[in-house]
Amino acid sequence: MRSRVLALTLAGCGTWLGSTGVSLAAEPEAQSSGVTAAAPAGRGAVVVAIGSGVEAAAKPLAREIYRDEALRPGLDDRAARVLAGEVVAPDAPAKERELAEVRSALTTNDDAPSRRLLASLGAEQKAEIVVAVSMAGDRPVARVLRVGTARYESIELGPTIERNDAGEIRYTWPGATTTLRKLVIVPQAAAPAPIAPKQTPSKALAKPEEPARKPFYKSAWFWGPVGAIVAAGAAVLITSKVTEDSTGMVRLKGQVAP
Repeated sequence: MRSRVLALTLAGCGTWLGSTGVSLAAEPEAQSSGVTAAAPAGRGAVVVAIGSGVEAAAKPLAREIYRDEALRPGLDDRAARVLAGEVVAPDAPAKERELAEVRSALTTNDDAPSRRLLASLGAEQKAEIVVAVSMAGDRPVARVLRVGTARYESIELGPTIERNDAGEIRYTWPGATTTLRKLVIVPQAAAPAPIAPKQTPSKALAKPEEPARKPFYKSAWFWGPVGAIVAAGAAVLITSKVTEDSTGMVRLKGQVAP
């Protein structure tokens, strides 16, 4: 009788937890290694600026990533701007203001709550990985978090920094897309649809054409400024360098060489 009461109590707790949205799922590393992980629901990479003073570096990385169809996630123009660090107006839609509040609450800490918050933000944007851009001293760095496991990959991206005579700085991320492509599932081209038999259409009233909505990756913000900022009369060569430290962390660093 006592065993039956205990079983009913546990079943009741399970029902309550399910209704409140609380999950008792184990951490990824605690799950059985014999079970094959399901394919991620999201696709591509979403760029998120963490902290202040990082927008100037996060935006060009976002533009670079979103140009690549294999890395482009399914988010809209406004979400892309907000996540890259753009300031949200006080009268902006509630959804944008809430997204900005969540972004401002993010930290670069490697503890479970910080990683899970960042992963949930990536899952909301239907992305496979999150590229988190932050400042390490006076230099931006980008780390890659996998949404499905809420864990950082052993890789760090660094930008090339170009400065002109007026002190204006421009960040570029050479080699970033090539590196990130290795971390996502590249969508395969769909098979061509079968040719349907030709039918004579019946006459119908013509419908007014709806204005086509421009994808966010074709907006002026997405493409941003073109042309490198270089010192007058100086030749600049942009390269990238891959290094690996004793901990196994792979770092992709941009360089500016005369």
